[in-house]
Amino acid sequence: MKKLKKILILFIIFMIVFYIYILNTNKKIYYVSLGDSLAAGQNPYGQLGYGYSDYVANYLKENNFLEFYTKDFAKSGYRTTDLINDINDNKKILINNKQEGIKTILRNSELVTISIGANDLLYKLEISNGEINIDNLNEVYSYIDEMIKDLDELIQLIKKYCKKNIILIGYYNPITSSETSRKLEPIFEYLKEKDKEIAEKYSLIYLDTYEIFKENPEYLPNPKDIHPSDKGYEVIATQIIDVIEKYIIR
Repeated sequence: MKKLKKILILFIIFMIVFYIYILNTNKKIYYVSLGDSLAAGQNPYGQLGYGYSDYVANYLKENNFLEFYTKDFAKSGYRTTDLINDINDNKKILINNKQEGIKTILRNSELVTISIGANDLLYKLEISNGEINIDNLNEVYSYIDEMIKDLDELIQLIKKYCKKNIILIGYYNPITSSETSRKLEPIFEYLKEKDKEIAEKYSLIYLDTYEIFKENPEYLPNPKDIHPSDKGYEVIATQIIDVIEKYIIR
């Protein structure tokens, strides 16, 4: 009787371990990266290359977690309203020789990362070649409030189709000049709090990049460009991967 009980206990343990193994090995992630040139992976010298979403997709592929990945809805120069229009128009891309709309792709997604709004802010600040117009900074706060309304509308649209994990990537200060950077800090702090409110409102995961770039200005090697180096993108990707490991493939 004792021997039979021992065998039964060992069998139960085996089945539990086997079940956990099956769950983990079958976990496949359908990953969509939305947004602007950061999501697209533009480097500090104007070329599209290997961005944070590519690092994330490569990690998922190497660990046999990747079902699908696209950053075809991430475009240089994109503003929040551009993404809103893409979803409303059900913009299509070619997948396996078949046209698929963004609404279907979002429905299928297990993970969506969003990097958007920087172009809206840069336009208002008139940032060009590393220079900035800071004559009317007080107006920027009202402008940010309008930006957040657009972001709210965008997230509502995305949540209408994607019911899984959404990561909202926060902003960093792209100006490394110490004097100008200090003047911009209150603006980025304000923007960060507004973004976090949106993330909390819609149960998104918020990724704070501000301190990373503030403490590591070498991640922005071209003073006339706002885009990160490969290392900067890799650090953002590492944060996303931490979220994946903690909340998605645990």
